[in-house]
Amino acid sequence: MTIQTVNLGTAPSGAGGDTFRSTGAKMNENFTNNSHAASRLVGTATGNVMEVGAFGLGGAMVSMLMPNDSQYMGSGNYYYDVNTQSDSTWRQVETNVFVMRNSFAGGRSGFEIGCLPYSNKFYLRGCLLSLEWRTPVLIRHSGNTSVDSNGFIKAASPIIKLLANKIESNEEALEQEPIFEKVDVGHYLLKNTEGFSDDGWYIEMPKDANGNVLVAVQYQQIEDNTIEVKTFVKKFDEETGDIVPNLEKPRDIPAGRWIDIRLKALPQPEIEITNTPADFQPTNLAQAVAEALKNDAEQ
Repeated sequence: MTIQTVNLGTAPSGAGGDTFRSTGAKMNENFTNNSHAASRLVGTATGNVMEVGAFGLGGAMVSMLMPNDSQYMGSGNYYYDVNTQSDSTWRQVETNVFVMRNSFAGGRSGFEIGCLPYSNKFYLRGCLLSLEWRTPVLIRHSGNTSVDSNGFIKAASPIIKLLANKIESNEEALEQEPIFEKVDVGHYLLKNTEGFSDDGWYIEMPKDANGNVLVAVQYQQIEDNTIEVKTFVKKFDEETGDIVPNLEKPRDIPAGRWIDIRLKALPQPEIEITNTPADFQPTNLAQAVAEALKNDAEQ
């Protein structure tokens, strides 16, 4: 049934309009018919008009302890503390995570996209009804990968492209405010950084179509984390059969090419959960929201 409206009658006397009784009947109908928004309770249960902030939508993200993966929660935005629960595949991620969940009928069947605080690392995990949640997988994108001088995609934390007369830094590298200095032909210094990455690759040389390096390179990290790179003309070592630097002939990095340097990332601050008791173990989302609102009110 559609929403009932009051017949005001003819102005100015209201002649022919609804009586007080018929007006009251229409108002009662509007607030007792569940097909009308006005008659629905505000909350998070099925059929409710969703309140602002429910499931972390339109308000503050819902802070929750990491639930068991068998726990049902509705679609929404959550902050998961991975240190509070062992029965979850989100434990495979190295830190706490902000998660956006899309679930079917509030159950386990659905997917979640998670982002690590203070980073551009995004993870995705999915689940089918009656199956286990899958281990989160890292999403590769332009923020955590880099195309090197040879056209190959590489994992990227802070990345600096070292060219003959300048450097080009990605967003994470710029946070360290790196300083470039060209000492001489083929002699470069990279200062004010955390130094080479200690996780995975940390330097990549430009190569030709056959995989041969274009210049011979020497590099080192000095005690203050300054990175020193020297480039030379290549020469053939008859005794070893190796291509080695001709130390008497320094050479700049070729025009249009660069050396990729991967830096160690800056340490990130920890997220502090507030308004959530240390021993709080919610069994459902409604309880979590109720407890959070109660804590806010008490403060």
